[in-house]
Parts: sequence; C-alpha cells; structure tokens
Amino acid sequence: MNRNFLKFTGIRKKLIIYYLITTILLGITSVFSYYNARIMLTRMNSIISDYVYLNSLNNDVNLLMTELEKYLTSKSSEALMNYYTTYNDLQEKSRNIPRAAVYDMDQLILKDIGFMIDHLLNETDSAVRAKRGRISSEYIAHFTRSNQLSEYIKFYINNLLNGKLQQGSQKYDAINKNMTFVSYLNLLVIIGSVSINIFLAILFTYRITKPIVMLSHAAERISEGDFDVGAVEIQTDDEIHVLAKAFNKMVINIKSHIDEIKGQAEIENKLKEQEMQNLKMKSLLKDAELKSLQSQINPHFLFNTLNAASQLSLMEGAEKSSDFLGNIAELFRYNLRKLDEPVTLGDEIKYVKNYMYILKTRFGNRIDFFMDIDEECLDVKMPCTIIQPVVENAFIHGLENLERNGEIYLNVKLRQDRVLIEVIDNGMGMDEKRVNTIVSNDGQEDTIGGHVTGIGMMNVIDRLRLFYNISEIHEVIEVESKIDEGTKVILKIPYSGGEVWDDKAPNC
Repeated sequence: MNRNFLKFTGIRKKLIIYYLITTILLGITSVFSYYNARIMLTRMNSIISDYVYLNSLNNDVNLLMTELEKYLTSKSSEALMNYYTTYNDLQEKSRNIPRAAVYDMDQLILKDIGFMIDHLLNETDSAVRAKRGRISSEYIAHFTRSNQLSEYIKFYINNLLNGKLQQGSQKYDAINKNMTFVSYLNLLVIIGSVSINIFLAILFTYRITKPIVMLSHAAERISEGDFDVGAVEIQTDDEIHVLAKAFNKMVINIKSHIDEIKGQAEIENKLKEQEMQNLKMKSLLKDAELKSLQSQINPHFLFNTLNAASQLSLMEGAEKSSDFLGNIAELFRYNLRKLDEPVTLGDEIKYVKNYMYILKTRFGNRIDFFMDIDEECLDVKMPCTIIQPVVENAFIHGLENLERNGEIYLNVKLRQDRVLIEVIDNGMGMDEKRVNTIVSNDGQEDTIGGHVTGIGMMNVIDRLRLFYNISEIHEVIEVESKIDEGTKVILKIPYSGGEVWDDKAPNC
C-alpha cells in the first residue's frame, strides 16, 4: 500500500473528506428520524393491539353463544361444527391469558375473564352433551347458565375496554405531544444538517476552484495572444500546484518557440520573394516561347484565306462549298478568341452547330444532329469551348466506328437554379469502370482508338469547377452510359433568377 495514501493531501483526499462529512451528517439525521418514528409506532401498536385482542375475545364469546343456540334449537350438524371451531379458538385464547398473581387492576380483570371463559366453555359443552342425550331440562339449565356467564364476560370485557380507552386517550395525548416535539426537533436537525452541508460545499468548492480559476484566466490571456503573463503563484499542497508549475514552464517554452518561429518566418519570406522572382522569369520565358510558336503560322492569315475561298465559291455558284468553307471560317474565328474570356451559352451552341455542319458534310447521312434549346438560357455566362469537346467525344468515341447510323442530341433545359446541358448519343457506350474514370477526374487524358480529344473531358471539368467555384465533380457533370446503347453527358451550369453569371467570375 502506498504510504502517502493516508496523508490528507491532493484534491482526491479533500473530496473524500467532504463527502464523508456530508454522508455522516445525513446518516445521523436519518437514524435520529427513524428511531423517533419507531418509538411512536411501537407505542401506538401497544394501544391498538389491546383493543384488537379484547374485541376479538368479545366476538368469539358472542359467536360461541350464537352457534350453541342454533344447535340446541335445530340440532344442525353445521351449527355443531361451527360451535366446535369457535370453542377451540376461544379455548386457545383462554389458555394464553396469564393466571399469575399480579397487583395490576387490568391484569386482575383479564385473569377473571379467563376463569369465566373456562367456566363458560364447560357449561356450553355440558349443554351440547345433554342435547345429544335428549335431556331437555338439563341442556336448558346449562344454556341458561352459559348466557349468564357470557353476559358477565361481556360486562368485564366492556369495563376493561373502557379502562383501556381512557388509558389509550392519555397515551395518545402524550404521544401526540411527543410527536410534535420530535417533528420540530427533526426539522431543526435537518435544517442544521443542510446548512452545514451548504457551508462545507461552498468552502471546499472555493478552496478547490480558486487556483483553477487563476490558471484558466492566465490560459485565456495566452489564447488571445498575450504572452506577457506573469508566473501563476499557487500555494496548495495538491495536484493544482504541480499543474501551475507545469503551466509556467509551458508559457516560457511557448515564448521561446514563438521567437524561433518568427525567425524562421522571416527566412521563409525572403525565400518566397526569391521564388516569386524566379516564377516571373519563367512566365516571361514561356510567353516568349508561345509568341515564337505563333509567329510560325499566322492563324489570321488562314482565317482570311478561308473567307476569300468561300466568297470565290459563292461567285462561281458552288453554294455548298461556300457554306462549308464559311462554317470552317466561323470555327477558326471562335478559336481565335481569348480562352480566358467568358462567352454566352448561345455562342457555345452556335459553335457546336458549325462543328456539326462540318461533320455532317464529311460523313453525310451517317450522322444526324438534333437540338432542343430553352431560349431563356442563351444569355447565361460560361467558359468558352465547353460543349464542343463533349460533342466531339460523342462522335469520336461513340459514333465514328459505329456500323449503324449515329445520332447526337443537344438539349438545354432550365431546372430551378441549374441549366442542364445534355449531350446524348446512340453509340457504342461505355462500361461502369470507364464512366467512373471520367467523373473521377484522375488526370488521365481521354484516348480511344488512336484519337486524342483536342480539349479533353478533364480540361472541361476543371474549367467548369474553377469558373463557378464548385469543389464537387458531381455538381458540374454526370455521365450515364450502357454498352451498345449510348451515352448521356449532363453538364450543370448555375443559374440565378434569370440573371447572367457575374462577369467577375474566375477566368476559364
């Protein structure tokens, strides 16, 4: 056993002492109340038991005479059985009456009652025997004597009951006075016990919590960034004193650690400034490289050339060739715009129509294109070149190698706060694994059958999430597909009460 266990130190020992004191006080109060209540109950029981005993004795005498009379008049076997039952009960009670010499009047009267009951039992028994022997004069004499004895017994019992009643009234008055005194005394004891418990609770609580409050105030100042807290001085011989010493050491260590962090932060800031300068230099080099590549092929020259070829075809009567070249020119015109500028949904749909015109010109009736557009959504702002890559994927991966005729549907619907753009094909479809690969955005480019999409699905998903500041992929795109049945891609564009998207949205 730990030798320090019996030392009254520490919060645990203080709490044990407090609970022991309160428990002892409550125990004493309860025992005192129980003892007084027990005494009062015993006195009341002694009074009531005498009344019950005498009444029972009187009732048995009356019942004995009633059953005897029934038997003598009717000679009923049932009356005889009831008589003997009462006879035995009364005989047993008579035997229990003390017959010793005493000088108490009540005991003397009770002893006389016992002798008279014995005599009564003899007379009634003689009357029954005479009746069974059919000696009418004899059993009548015994019955008459029995009546006289029963009246004497009742008289004595009534006198004894009256005496007991007077004594009981006096005892009850005394008990009532004692009960009043005991009630007030119990109330005083309870009030005193509660008062002492409240005082002890306040005293022990204050002594235990005062140092804890001091520590909590110091900790609160530190949590607010004030580390100029002085040492917390707590003079207690318990665990809180140990806690205060550890707290003071912790404050000193935190101060020194913060000084080290500040020094490291200054060094990191200098490194970041140098890194930013390096990034600016790399950006300038990348910009120069792009301008160098653009200078090799001038896309404006190609666009102007296609326009000239379109006009020439129109002048020569080749309207179909003119429309084809015009759509190619519009396609290049759209591609020449800056990718970091948002466009409207109407612009994107026009771009898709140009693209599909070129495809239908190339492949003829192999491809059918259908549109169902909600006109209310055409002014919604969105990143550029979003729908065309999805349509291109539908053609390349779904319809290009399809033996039957292909169909592509472009549907635009307004659903509450979302514009849903559906691109549906009846092509080859995909399995669940490939669908999960697309919507998981795992960074792999979309490649099937030797084709690589110019702008892949990963690029489309990332630009939509950045433009609309949406973190979850399933909130911008859904893909449903079945092998040999086709694929449905649903793009989700935020829509706010008919207003177009804010022009301050992130660049696409």
